[in-house]
Amino acid sequence: MKKLILAFAFSLSVFGFADAQNVTDIRKIDFTNYTHRIRTETIKFKNGLQVVSCAKDAEGIPTGDIWSLQKESIKYGDLDGDGSPEAMMSLVANICDGNMITDEAVLVYKLVKGKAVKLPQFEYFDDGCETGKECGFSRNPGVTVAYDAKQKALVVDQFYMTDDDAICCPSLHRETWYKWDGVRFVEKRKSEIVAVK
Repeated sequence: MKKLILAFAFSLSVFGFADAQNVTDIRKIDFTNYTHRIRTETIKFKNGLQVVSCAKDAEGIPTGDIWSLQKESIKYGDLDGDGSPEAMMSLVANICDGNMITDEAVLVYKLVKGKAVKLPQFEYFDDGCETGKECGFSRNPGVTVAYDAKQKALVVDQFYMTDDDAICCPSLHRETWYKWDGVRFVEKRKSEIVAVK
């Protein structure tokens, strides 16, 4: 699987605006019909799905990935303490015409002069197990995000599967809190790996 990162973009000169929308409330931007920058790719979404035609191999079987974003995956909260909310969202890529997750990303946008801008990126991938240690579980692709209003922090929730879990339903998870320090996101704390409630 590709290296997983939490994508933010701070510099307008480098990343630019995703879409030209002059708004006063970031909640009014429809990020499911939007052009997102995921790592080095610019990807257009329509109704929550990447606008792309799935390639097919010689036998007519779809190949490649397609990104998706659901409205329920978008959260809002003031991460930088300026009194205005940022938009936080988790996206996944699936095999074309399938439901197996092949990649993921978390994007967070800030409203600057009526337009959504991304801030710098940092890694959030956590396999939950020390190298060389037998842990009895493995990381399950896909994360969720939440906003901790008390800490003004972004919370990334990662999931883990045991050998007894169905592929759809990982039984373990861990939350990690990240704070914006004005330049980048810094990990502040993380929970133990515990059972999903």
